[in-house]
Amino acid sequence: MSFADIRDQEIALRLLRNFIEHERIPNGLLFWGPGGVGKQLAAIEFAKALNCREAKIDACGQCISCRKIAHGNHPDIRVLAPKDKSRMIKREEIDEVNEFASLRPFESQWRIFVMLDAERMNPSAQNHFLKTLEEPPGRSLFILISEHPRMLLPTIRSRCQAVRFRQLRRETVSELLRRDRDLPTDLADSIAEIAEGQMSRALDLVDSEKRKVAFSLVERLASGDDPVVMAEEFAAFLEDQRKQIEAAVKAEAASDAMDEQSRGDAESAKEERLALMAATVRRDIVEYLYLMQTWYRDVLVADATGGTGHVWNKDSKDGLGTSRGGDPGAKIVAIEQARVNLDRFIPEERVFRDLFFALAAR
Repeated sequence: MSFADIRDQEIALRLLRNFIEHERIPNGLLFWGPGGVGKQLAAIEFAKALNCREAKIDACGQCISCRKIAHGNHPDIRVLAPKDKSRMIKREEIDEVNEFASLRPFESQWRIFVMLDAERMNPSAQNHFLKTLEEPPGRSLFILISEHPRMLLPTIRSRCQAVRFRQLRRETVSELLRRDRDLPTDLADSIAEIAEGQMSRALDLVDSEKRKVAFSLVERLASGDDPVVMAEEFAAFLEDQRKQIEAAVKAEAASDAMDEQSRGDAESAKEERLALMAATVRRDIVEYLYLMQTWYRDVLVADATGGTGHVWNKDSKDGLGTSRGGDPGAKIVAIEQARVNLDRFIPEERVFRDLFFALAAR
């Protein structure tokens, strides 16, 4: 894999190639833009290209350095992500980064740190990291990846070269879904619209039952099912999802316990999995809300245009008429309020009960 495999990011890739060609590598880079568009992939490819022993501007993908980076076991490349249930990057983790950065590279020219969800650094960690950016140690490169760069300190942003990543074109997402997953055109186009240019989101929608679950909720509410009962059932469904994810985490932890690793490494790996579990559950809940929102958006568009030419869920357009009733705009607002209520840690069953009553209105 190389820069050529990253789609629809010509401007960002041109900038990265220029850094390498002119040998002017900033110590701090900020890759920002929506999720699932290639920021992390570009960071890894940039690390490969910088340390490649065969090619000059792009990675060859074949030398020992490229292969180690691709497999995640290069001693000079570190990937840092939020840990524990708080999903925060703490000062202690920045201390470890600083200590590691103070050493000379083991095998390559550059020691590279890729920080995922960089905006998740807490205030203490950000202030501590700022000192590192102000006096970067040797040939160390810090690549911060963020969907919400304004949550970073302005002084951190000012000391990093920003590289913007844009949404993928819907045609690109649809093409990749048809090519890699052999989807029919209507379904590929529908998922490409809903995914909003994010390939990882599109693949998740293909591989999961999220659309089926969300649209089933809409149809049941339209047919008159009891919102209270549905809220209880949906809360139970989400709890079952949590248990499945937790079981997978425990199984992976048990597997790791059999490997040769220190207690500290095992605890760190467990924290990362717990953080991933919490983030996955949260992301799934928000996605269910969003999918219901797209349905009512399509109802609104079909009513306004008198047809289904501009709806997103093209593969389900025949079912839009069955969910008419009430004000679809008001239902979209109710879904937004449910998202806000979840952010306020209001119990999920209560949030969905209130939401389903609003969506059942005629």
